[in-house]
Amino acid sequence: MKLVVVWPTPLPEVKILLDDLQKAGNEIVYWVGEHPVAHLTPKGAVFHDHYDAWDGKPAESYKDEHFGPPSAELIASMYESESLILTMMNKHYDSVPVDERKHIYYSMLGYWNGVLDKLKPDAIVFNDIPHSLYSNVLWDLAKKRGLKSVMFEGTLVAGRVVTFDDVWKGNKQLAEAVQKYKAQKLTPDSLGKEMREFWDEHSVREEKPMWYIEDQKSQTRGMGVARIRARAAMKAIKNGTLFTLAWNFAKRLFQKDLRSEYREVVQSADLSRPFVYFALNFQPERTTSPQGEMYHDQILAAETLAAALPEGWELYIKEHPSQWLLRSKTRYTSARYPGYYHRLARIPCARVVPIETPGRTLTNAAQAVATITGTTGLEAVMWGKKPLIFGAAWYRDCPGVLRVQSVEDCKRAYEDIQKEKNVPREDVLAFLKALEDVALRTNIGDKMQRMTHEETMHTFARSALEFLGESH
Repeated sequence: MKLVVVWPTPLPEVKILLDDLQKAGNEIVYWVGEHPVAHLTPKGAVFHDHYDAWDGKPAESYKDEHFGPPSAELIASMYESESLILTMMNKHYDSVPVDERKHIYYSMLGYWNGVLDKLKPDAIVFNDIPHSLYSNVLWDLAKKRGLKSVMFEGTLVAGRVVTFDDVWKGNKQLAEAVQKYKAQKLTPDSLGKEMREFWDEHSVREEKPMWYIEDQKSQTRGMGVARIRARAAMKAIKNGTLFTLAWNFAKRLFQKDLRSEYREVVQSADLSRPFVYFALNFQPERTTSPQGEMYHDQILAAETLAAALPEGWELYIKEHPSQWLLRSKTRYTSARYPGYYHRLARIPCARVVPIETPGRTLTNAAQAVATITGTTGLEAVMWGKKPLIFGAAWYRDCPGVLRVQSVEDCKRAYEDIQKEKNVPREDVLAFLKALEDVALRTNIGDKMQRMTHEETMHTFARSALEFLGESH
């Protein structure tokens, strides 16, 4: 089988994955990796640096190759892809106008269509849910051609990773395992040690910050922010842009930003009245674009939730704690533009609550919890509450999770919650047991390292081969 492998990492252990795929009789014809490990490229394969691909640059081997531009027919057949990718460009092309974004997309479409025509691979192996523009173009073209794909998504649950052949369809094995275990009425003792520890930590209704949020705070405050600014200053000195950097920093001290706008609209949360807690996702990120589809527009999601509210209920909206910590921090961007919070605050029966309000306090007091794909939904269901999700969340097959895509869907969800508010504990345990059985045990996305990088790469290779229908 001829494979295209999209596995960007600077870790040399990636060679284990590449070797395992080849030992099973496959030929790797194209590898999107990173420059520090380019020397590990399999013999005969084309190497393409991830960041070059993200910038729309061709692989070095194909720099003189003239792949034709895409036809109007091909472009029209992928309008849905184009819509998602134009929004995904908020991450890497934030200040780029729409027409330029479209041309970058058309160039990527022509390039990757040409690569597939030239190499004629049988399958694509992705290290993650495609969300780097080029990887989405590649995946959507592969689907049109009927090529197999395999991809992985971290869960933040005991180092487990879920395997997909199509993120929009979910993992069939996981869904089937959930139904099997639902019939067995499990107890916490049915879980293995690691999953039991996760259950014990997260099923208790107490306020506890997520470990990755604490890591972000330590990296972006105090000495963390001092190191970031020192690196930026050194880079500016090297590039001769120190004065510009200092001037822009000084100007921002007197300009309106996200934090100041949020303060203008914020209202305290009244926990004594019925409300739906809508936890915003951090943006730009794959959890909303592409996995939220049109609901990457979280104002649209908030309007949909509010329009369906039962009489006397309110919608409480809270910003994600990472939004002001990472990337552009409190500066305006395409994902959080001027007036963003004012638009949220103007929604009838909605209020923007202080970002300092503990999320778990809101989850505990709410009649219902809503998110695009965020972990708030998983926390809610572990506490027996039925969450409303708008996007392709990895935990969508957990009993009690309600997928909504319209005002009518939200109305039905609220009615369901009012009739039968709680999710049986046994159903949530069935999901965790199914996850324990089906998901991969790795060292990805967890506060502790459960295994070596070498073991993790072997695990990914075995899973990819299984999904591609090969022996290993």
